Amino acid sequence: MSVQAIKSKRDREIILTANHQLEQMYFAQNSPCLALHISRNYHLLHALYENSECQDQWKDKAKIWWQLYWGKNSNRGLGLFYEKDGLSY
Repeated sequence: MSVQAIKSKRDREIILTANHQLEQMYFAQNSPCLALHISRNYHLLHALYENSECQDQWKDKAKIWWQLYWGKNSNRGLGLFYEKDGLSY
């Protein structure tokens, strides 16, 4: 296994672990900022995977978390960096 493949796998595992913890925090605090961070992490996972099935899974999760952020956030300023559906950055 190449060094790049090991690093990429480790990066994915770190992001998945972070998202698991952030999701638990979100359900406890119901913070739109956490939803935005989770969405961004799923976008990163989308970029790290080459398998289109995995990419679709991460894109769908990113969209769900973006919608949670968008629905609860009264400050729409970050919409300048994201499309309304949360799929672009």
